[in-house]
Amino acid sequence: MKKEPLLGAGMSQPAAPYSMALRVQANEMLYIAGQGPTAGDGSIVGAGDIEAQVRQVFANIQSLLEAAGADFNNVVFMNMYVTDIRFRETITMVRNEILEPPFPAATMVQIGSLASTDWLVEIDAIAALD
Repeated sequence: MKKEPLLGAGMSQPAAPYSMALRVQANEMLYIAGQGPTAGDGSIVGAGDIEAQVRQVFANIQSLLEAAGADFNNVVFMNMYVTDIRFRETITMVRNEILEPPFPAATMVQIGSLASTDWLVEIDAIAALD
């Protein structure tokens, strides 16, 4: 797999760890549905704690990537849904611990509610496999 971050003419570098655009050459793609902060038994991890929830969400994504023989270096796009945009700093902190450049293209959106009223964050991802 080959990844190349792109920036349009006259555009500034993103303030957070993501690529404005990412050109990807790969043979196979993995689409990961929105992952919430749920444990293997279905219970919610970290009720009211955004850091605990985002760590669980990334752990769930990692488990799915590993099931496909991949890791976070294969992720090329992420949608992050939050119930409060002020969670951005905490999510960025955790992302910085997990992701490495070139960062995936990404979007963060504040929405009114998620699949459970106790969820503060949900993330879906697309990975390019070799």
